[in-house]
Amino acid sequence: MVVHAEPPSEPDMSRQWRQSAPRLDPDTAEYFRRALETLEEGAERGGARPSSQGGGAKGKEGGAKSKGGVVTARGAELPPSFRPLLEELAQGLEQQIPALLSPACASLCLQGALRALHRSQSPSCARFCRALIGCLSQDSPAHDQSPLLTSLQDPDRSRLLEAAMTVLDPPGLRELFRGHLRGHLRGVASHRVANHGLQRLLDHAPEDVVSEVLSELGPALQEPLARGHPGVILALLGAALRHPRLQGEALRSLFQALRCWAPPHHPHCVTALAQLRPLEGGDSGEEAEPELLLHFRDPAPIVGGLRALPRPALPGLARSPPGSRIWDAILGSPNVPKNDKKRLLKRLKGHWGALAMDKSGSRVLDTAWACSPLQQRVQMASELAPLLPRLLRDPLGRGVARRLSLELFLRLRPRWEGLQRGRGLQL
Repeated sequence: MVVHAEPPSEPDMSRQWRQSAPRLDPDTAEYFRRALETLEEGAERGGARPSSQGGGAKGKEGGAKSKGGVVTARGAELPPSFRPLLEELAQGLEQQIPALLSPACASLCLQGALRALHRSQSPSCARFCRALIGCLSQDSPAHDQSPLLTSLQDPDRSRLLEAAMTVLDPPGLRELFRGHLRGHLRGVASHRVANHGLQRLLDHAPEDVVSEVLSELGPALQEPLARGHPGVILALLGAALRHPRLQGEALRSLFQALRCWAPPHHPHCVTALAQLRPLEGGDSGEEAEPELLLHFRDPAPIVGGLRALPRPALPGLARSPPGSRIWDAILGSPNVPKNDKKRLLKRLKGHWGALAMDKSGSRVLDTAWACSPLQQRVQMASELAPLLPRLLRDPLGRGVARRLSLELFLRLRPRWEGLQRGRGLQL
């Protein structure tokens, strides 16, 4: 595709890149990175789904709609020259990758370019990724390991590899794993920098790659845990959640790492898991391990462990931020049987008043209320209504009393039941 019908008055972008090596200072790199982010946003809003006509349909004043029926924001359409210029930018950056690997500020520009190319669905994205990985796989000072492993352990270059893994296609991820990482996973998972690259790989890897990682790393999961890298475990569980056939093996490996695979020790696993911190950033989300496991096809080990906890433990779990998210997962997971949900909720009886005046506990109360049938709501309201004066003096309790209409419950209970009937969702 020809971008200029006539010779331009100034040299084009690719010629400028060829004529001079990039010399980016931090201020220039920051400006360039922000420009790439602007391109990325524009590609996502207006150019990520072009119509088959090329360039899309013109929008109307009330909001644009492409011929394929996709609604875009007003003013989000990109000029026809955007894609050719983005491809030209990618070509120029690709030619200068070796010179852009060393400065940390230039690394940010490469990361921004990867995201912009990926979100614009550019055909150059895969080529750019492979060129970047190829450059990072060369010239390693350590002769006993892959050059890419050395790059993965470098704080600056590892960020580039992580950015490439988030946009690389499954064949590319498979090639990267089998060519460079297979056989070295224990060291990678325990390394303070390289373990983040392994997490990104697991966030996007196809099932066969995750299976190989699980086979190699599963028997040694206690090593990254001992080094303070629970994010590796979380990423592995998140990958197993995406690929259900691997969930049984992942659960067994995790419980063996925590030395509680035998059913009588499952409560100790729940306690240990609740103390682990979620992944620092990344694509796996913010859920802790017990929450992910409750969404597995068979959450019985975790549910059984929760039921086996001492009686005060479940209300205490509801009053902690990580524990309240576990309760949300229990009540929201379709894989947890209804009877188990009811049995666990009964363990909160007598504690609803304390939960109503606690930041995390009030959230658990709201979740339990929202998914409870009328009979369960009557029981909860009957426990809370005598505490109404105390609840009204507490900011959190006042909100709970208003949402549950406790004053109406005390004054006109038949009317309250009429309003609540049919609102609750069956557990």
